[in-house]
Amino acid sequence: MDRSAACRRVGVLAYTLRTREYARRAFRSIGYAPLVFVSLDELFELGASTSRLDLLLIGDPPPLDMRGRPVLAEVREAVGPKVPLLHVCSPSGRGAMPSPTEVSAASTRFFGDFCSTILSLLHVIGIEKAPPRLVWGAYALEPVSRIVGFDGRQVRLDPVSFDIALELFFRAGQVVNKKTLTLMLPPGERGAERNRIANIGSVIKELRSSLRLRDLHGWNLETLPHLGYRLVSTESRDHRRSVPALRRPPRYALGRACRPAAAGEPRPAR
Repeated sequence: MDRSAACRRVGVLAYTLRTREYARRAFRSIGYAPLVFVSLDELFELGASTSRLDLLLIGDPPPLDMRGRPVLAEVREAVGPKVPLLHVCSPSGRGAMPSPTEVSAASTRFFGDFCSTILSLLHVIGIEKAPPRLVWGAYALEPVSRIVGFDGRQVRLDPVSFDIALELFFRAGQVVNKKTLTLMLPPGERGAERNRIANIGSVIKELRSSLRLRDLHGWNLETLPHLGYRLVSTESRDHRRSVPALRRPPRYALGRACRPAAAGEPRPAR
C-alpha cells in the first residue's frame, strides 16, 4: 500500500552543497521532509533506522570517501537490500558509478532539470508526483517549465535567470552576494549561459524589470552596492506600518508554540 509523502522516510546523502540544497528543496517541494546527510558517518549515526528509510538519494558520490571507504558499498551495507537507492551521478564519470541494477541518472545543471530527474527516478520505483509549484505571495514559480506566474502574467525565464530568482525567493529578506549565487549555479558552463553567470548584475536588472519586482506585487528586489542583493516582502513591511503592535499570547498546538513560517519559506501550492 502506498503511503502519503508525509509518512515516507526519505534520506539524501550528497557530497556537494549545491546538490544537497537542490535535493532538499526538490523533495520538500513535492511534499517530503528529507533527512540530509553530508557524509557516511552522519548516515551511520541513524544506526538500525537506516534500514527503515523508504528511499535514499545519493548525489555526486566519490568512489572513496576521505577515510578511504567505498561509498556505494558502505551505503548499501548500511541500509540493507530492500531500500531503493536513487543515484544522481557526476556526468564526468569521475565519481562513483552504481551497478546497472540500481536506479540512476546523470547529475543535472539547473534546478528545474534536477526536479525532472527526481520525478523520473521516483516514477521508476512506482511513485508518481506532479511537477512542483512554489508560491511566495503573488508569485508562483514552476521549476520544471521555468515559468513565473504573477498578476495574471506568465513569464518564462532562461535557466540562469530562473535559478537566480529562485535563490532570491528562498533567501527572501537576506543579503545574497554574487559568490553565493554563483555557488548555486552549475560550474563549467560555456557559451551564453557562462556569460549570464559572469554578469549576474545584468541578470538582476532583467529580473527586476520582467518580474515587476519593484514594490508592485508585494516584493522589491534591492541592489546593495558592494554587498549584494536582497528580495524584500513589501506586504509584510506595509502591514507592520499600518497595524499597531499588539502583545498577543502565543498559540499552542500539540504542546508547542506555533510560529509563522520564515519569509523565505514558500507556502505549498494548492
